[in-house]
This record gives sequence, C-alpha cells and structure tokens, in this order.
Amino acid sequence: MPDTIGTLLVHSAQKHATRTALMEAGTTLTYERTLDLATACAVRLRERGIAPGDRVGILLANGWDYAVSYFGAQLAGAIVVLVNARLSAPEIAYVLADSGASLTITDDSFTDRLPAGAATVDATELVAEPGERRSPTSLPGLLRNTDDTAHLLYTSGTTGRPKGAAQTHANLLFNAGTVREQFQLTPDDRTLIVAPMFHATGINSQLIGFLSAGASCVVASAYKTADTLHTVAKQRITVFAGVATMLQLMLDRPELDSLDLSALRLFIMGGSPVPESLPKHARTKLPHTELANVWGLTEATSIVTFVRGDEYLARPWSAGRAVPGVELGIATDHDDITTNTDRVGELCVRGPIVTAGYWNKPDATAETFRDGWLHTGDIGTIDTDGYAHVLDRIKDMIIRGGENIYSLEVESVLAAHPAVADVGVVGVPDRIFGERVRAVLVLDSGYTLTATELHEYASQHLADYKVPAEFVFVTELPRNPSGKLLKRSLTQLPTAHDAT
Repeated sequence: MPDTIGTLLVHSAQKHATRTALMEAGTTLTYERTLDLATACAVRLRERGIAPGDRVGILLANGWDYAVSYFGAQLAGAIVVLVNARLSAPEIAYVLADSGASLTITDDSFTDRLPAGAATVDATELVAEPGERRSPTSLPGLLRNTDDTAHLLYTSGTTGRPKGAAQTHANLLFNAGTVREQFQLTPDDRTLIVAPMFHATGINSQLIGFLSAGASCVVASAYKTADTLHTVAKQRITVFAGVATMLQLMLDRPELDSLDLSALRLFIMGGSPVPESLPKHARTKLPHTELANVWGLTEATSIVTFVRGDEYLARPWSAGRAVPGVELGIATDHDDITTNTDRVGELCVRGPIVTAGYWNKPDATAETFRDGWLHTGDIGTIDTDGYAHVLDRIKDMIIRGGENIYSLEVESVLAAHPAVADVGVVGVPDRIFGERVRAVLVLDSGYTLTATELHEYASQHLADYKVPAEFVFVTELPRNPSGKLLKRSLTQLPTAHDAT
C-alpha cells in the first residue's frame, strides 16, 4: 500500500495505466502519462537543487499543469507550499517568507504579485515533454516517511497572519481512504474540480482522493455556473464537490431542465451553511442525485464528518457523523473533552486526520493542538446518534461562498487607512454566497471618505473575496462597558455606502 503521495501516484499508474487521470479543455492524460510528466518535473526540480524537505511553492490557477507540478514536487521529496492564487502581493510575500520556500512554480500571470527577487520557475518548463522516459523509482519522494510533512496549507489569520497547517503524507492518505469509502468511488467515477486546488477540497479530497481510486479528475480553471453545468453534462460527471452557493446557482439556471445530468449521482456540500429549502428544491430538480454534507477544516486535513442521502434529508441541520477512525468531542469549561450529548461547546477532533501543527509556530500549535485533540474553534453539539451540529464560530470567521474570512484580518487592513479611527467587520446574510463582508467604520474628524475609495484601498491589500461588499459609516461603534465591540449590533445596522 502507498505510504507517501509519490508512491500513491506510482501505485495508481501501475494499476490504471491507460485509464484517464486528468482532463482539462483539450488535454487528456492517462495515469501512465501523468506519472511520466510528474517524473520529468521531479527530475527538473532536482536539477535546480531541490532536496528532500525543501519547500516549493505552487502559485497557479487550476489546471492539469497544477496537478502534474504538485506530484512532481512530491516525487522530488519537497514540501509543497500551496499558495492561494487570490492573495494580494503582501499576502503572497508573507506566505513564501514564512514557509521558507526556496522556489515557486508559477506563470507570467502572477509576476506582478510576486516579491522582488523571488526564485521562480515557469510551470510550462517543468511539465514539458521529457526528452526521454525516466523511471520514478530512484526519486527521493518515494523514500519520505509517512509522518513527514507533505504540504503546507495556509489558514486565514485570526491575528492578520495566516498559519501553515503541516499536513503529513499519513494525513493525506487517510483522508483519501475516507473519500474512497464515503463517496463509494470506483475507477468509473469522474469528478469536476472547480474548488481551488490550493484548498483542501480541491487538492486533498478531489485530486488525491479520486486518483487514489483510479477515477478521473476533470479540471476547470474557475467556477462559472453555466460552464460548470454544461461540463457536468458533457463529461458525465458522477461526483461534484462544492458549496451550497454553487448548488443554488445551478438550480437557478434556466437551462438546467434541458441538460442530461443523470450521471451525477452525488453532490457534496461543505464550507458554508445550507439554506433549509435547498435540499428539497435540489431533490425536485436533480432526482438522480444524492446530496451529502461534510464538515472539516484545514487543521484536520479535509473531511471530519459526513452524511448523505436520506440520512441527510432527515437531518438537514447536520454536518454528519465523524468518519470511521475519527473521534468528535466537546470541550468543557475546564478544557476536558467529553462525548456527552446535548452539550454545547467547542467541537474537538482526534484521529489520523489531525495535522502535525502549524509550520514554525510552536505557541499557536500548543494552543490549538492539546493532549491529542484539535480544538477547532467551532461551537456545536453532538446528538445521541453521533450527528454533529455546528452552531457558530468562536473566531469571528465569515464564510463567503465557501471561502473562510477572518474579520480581524480585514479590520487590520482597514484600520491602517489614515482616515479610519475605528472599524468592525462582520458577516451578514447573503442569498447567493451565504454571507458577505460588512465593514462598519468611524472616520477621524476632518476626513471624508467614500465606499468606493475604501473598496479600492482594501483591494490593494486583500484577496478579492475578503474585500467588504458593504461599508457602513457611524459616529461610534457599539461597545460593552469593558470596551469589547458588540459585533451582533453591527449586523443589525441599516446599510449605507458613503460618508462625507
């Protein structure tokens, strides 16, 4: 059995050599071809001095070249740094510096966001046709230990600084097994990857999970509702993984009824709240498709709980039960962990999916990973049958269309503007995205500022999905006697867009 991500690809290529592994637009790669190109990529990285344990960044849009570059870096023995392609220049610079990346695989579209002097290599060069076919058996990535870090996935920063979750080969292989078992995969399955491949869903559960089963991954550069629907129909996609926002948008498309989506057997949602009416609406429009819901987090690799089909429809509030081999608990006021039901508290996770901690951040690691348990920062309950109900988020996290946004990070950027005296950021309900970002601001006396100007300012420092959609100007932010900001009050303010 495979014990590293590199050996996983070798194993799948030996077993499913002529089956389709990757598809994108006009490009189709068999498993054998994928391994050949990844091997050539690994050799080229080694020739550039990459040694086992070196950090290699990937800053690319979704594509077959992303997948091949990823596996090539794994075969070279590198620790891959999965850089969010939507980050601003300062955010990218921080991730590369924090991880100590010695090389970044990228392309020309990211040149203006890369720090000056950063060592880069064009992905096209790395994944080019090899001059001769090479065997991967001598590559150091096959000799990595199962507990070695395979890649770093950076979380949104609760203090304005993201942290790199160190996901090991063992973490990723366990999650791949969960994907095969819970999704009931066979080599005949096909998934469409529209989730970014720098996120746990796209890379861990889809790319790695499906290739571990000998199934096919169709890769799309981005999610566009009309294009996605037509691709699902044309490519006979059997399993789709996304967020409730995507399903809502698909169901609203006028061409839905004219497309043959009968191959789509499973639609998996995760990363955002699901409107109560959505499951029933989906069952009417997509009668051949089972719905599933998952809950997970980067520090737990990807999937923690899962529920599907009639079980889910009977409990649409539920994120599911812990997958086999994983334990769920609730932290008590004394920081003990209990599995007692009907108790509200912080959800905690234990098992092979819990990552090795945060890269080079021992204090943050010690705070979050305690006594073998991952403290998730999510408040919830576990019922008598083991179904988890996620109630709220301790860390003021906003979820917009499946993207995690921490309010303090956005507040820190806006507070740096010379005209801003005080600011609070919250999430407010949004029909399409689940939540949108609202910023409530107090201006310094003598300053005038418009929402347009603030939007432009924020866009220079934040990824586009983090930029507030609403700006509300007030004379004073509501605070309690101890000075703590009353964020619930901010969600109840009427929307206004400009202040003069």
